[in-house]
Amino acid sequence: MKKFFDSVDQEVLLKIISLRIKDSVTFDLLKEIIGSYTTIPGEKVGLPIGNLTSQIFANIYMNELDRFIKHQLKVKIYVRYGDDFVIMETDCKKLEYLRTEVISFLNNVLKLQVNPKSNQILKPRHGLKILGMKFWQSERNLSERNLLRINERLNSKNLPSYGGIIKKHGNKKQIKKFGWLIYEKLLASIA
Repeated sequence: MKKFFDSVDQEVLLKIISLRIKDSVTFDLLKEIIGSYTTIPGEKVGLPIGNLTSQIFANIYMNELDRFIKHQLKVKIYVRYGDDFVIMETDCKKLEYLRTEVISFLNNVLKLQVNPKSNQILKPRHGLKILGMKFWQSERNLSERNLLRINERLNSKNLPSYGGIIKKHGNKKQIKKFGWLIYEKLLASIA
């Protein structure tokens, strides 16, 4: 999605929540939490990034897309994580149709825009970029952007975590480069 958290329509979110939450005290509390933030002054738009409730609200909001894709469009292979999603289909014409329907649903029902850079139909041989990785049928690699982030944030406290990510998702070259990066950080901390 294009600027997902900044674009969530609070009225749409509250309507979705009202279908599930019947207790007025609970609903009013959720309404107050949602309405306490806006990205556009005077409008009921947006959720604060990093707020724990925002993650829950995002999943509630995007569940509507899940239901539309699975139950109305009857898509067999669909994966979503947060506001990133992938639909896989062997028939290119059907994929074009699905893309049109999903974009229409997002625009008209959820009031969201698809990021033009991510709105692509790809053949398996080109690989799939999602969640900071690039996937092919036989392998996966971390994106350069994620590698740069790891390089910038790496310290002794998060070394095991980042080491696990590189070991699990990196290719041989990335693993070797990470080893040297650790060595450089250790030398810098001693000096």
